[in-house]
Amino acid sequence: MYYVQPTVVRLPFSLLCMLDLSCAFDTVDHSILLDRLRCAFGVQGVDISWIESFLQDRTQSVHIANQQSSIMKLVCGVPQGSVLGPILFLVYCADVMAIAH
Repeated sequence: MYYVQPTVVRLPFSLLCMLDLSCAFDTVDHSILLDRLRCAFGVQGVDISWIESFLQDRTQSVHIANQQSSIMKLVCGVPQGSVLGPILFLVYCADVMAIAH
């Protein structure tokens, strides 16, 4: 509140923008990401094939006690805990700043 109050006093309005990125890595659409890599960043050939293979055929299931859910194929999300995951997320969000301007 210390930083907000001086702004409110001096200006006739204030703007607060909050983004919840807690599940952001899970929302990256693979096809949009691959298209963005091809069109906006010029990634082609073996490089795009390698990234595509990194993303495809991923599955998940939940295991609790002695029960396991059915295996579901993932069509969205980048692997968390990998070196490439955050980079791919940044590529996916790269044009957000251009939209904001």
